[in-house]
Formats: sequence, structure tokens, C-alpha cells
Amino acid sequence: MSETETTTEVADPKALLAHHLKKLKLPTILAEYAKQARLCAEQGIDHPRYLLRLAEREHIERERKMVARRIRAAKFPAPTRRH
Repeated sequence: MSETETTTEVADPKALLAHHLKKLKLPTILAEYAKQARLCAEQGIDHPRYLLRLAEREHIERERKMVARRIRAAKFPAPTRRH
């Protein structure tokens, strides 16, 4: 994108958005933005609430992954099966 070209003039804004979200390490937003945009449009939800939904999902997913990493790092013994 040149300095005079705006983001609205980009030939493929979805590809550019995907690129930026990957660079910013926002995988959940990348995976969810289209679905959430569609749902918010159907429900008449405004842009700030749309962004809030995306940010909440990103936050929840990061928290989930952090807990999973900490559990793995703790190296708890594997549960044994009782019959």
C-alpha cells in the first residue's frame, strides 16, 4: 500500500486485514471477525459492541491457553484409571 493509498482503496481488504491480525498475533479475532460482523449486523449491534465482542473472545481464548500452558508446565502426574 502506497503512502497516498488509503485502506478503503486496497484491492483486497480482507487479505490485508488478515495480514495485520496475524502480525499483531490476534488469531481469535482473525477467526471470528466475519462471523461476529454478520451476527452484529443481523442484531443491529453498533461498532463499539462488535469490537467489544471480538476483544472479549480474544481475551477469553488467551486466558484459556495461558491456563493450559501453566497446567502443562506444572507437570502434574497423569490421572490413573480405577476399575
